[in-house]
Amino acid sequence: MKSVLKIFGFLIFAEILTIFIDVTLAFSGHILLRMICAVCTAGILAGLSAQAGFSIAEDTRKKHIKPKKSEISGLTLTCTAPYLICWTALLSAKCGIIQPEFYRIYKLLCAPFLSTANLFSDDVSALSLPWSGVICLFLMSLLPGTAFCISYLMTYHQKTVSQIMYKK
Repeated sequence: MKSVLKIFGFLIFAEILTIFIDVTLAFSGHILLRMICAVCTAGILAGLSAQAGFSIAEDTRKKHIKPKKSEISGLTLTCTAPYLICWTALLSAKCGIIQPEFYRIYKLLCAPFLSTANLFSDDVSALSLPWSGVICLFLMSLLPGTAFCISYLMTYHQKTVSQIMYKK
């Protein structure tokens, strides 16, 4: 339970930080600045998710507990779940199941993806979002879980990036 709360703490911090960046930079009309903002906010989310994985793996390793694969999968899903739930609602809005104006709420709930969503469509209706944007936002929803899982496993097994890249 402590690990889940730690994950949500990192995700909330990522939301606050990226909303600040989005409010200060993303509303510029210049496309290059908007693209840089999209990369930075996604990077912040990935970095803080990886930090959560590092922190939880360090605690686990120091206590000499061998984690089960189901525990790691559950923590990874916990890290990704909020974004996948919002994406599912966005898909429902795109298909007309719920109000298409949910797109505006999606942008606020998923602040790290606001700049990316605005690159595809500035409108408040999900109907104006192209399917390529829906697919891209789905793939980005998997970003925090991927960063968490990789960081957790590397930290737990005490591997560095150079050990993995230059393995003989």
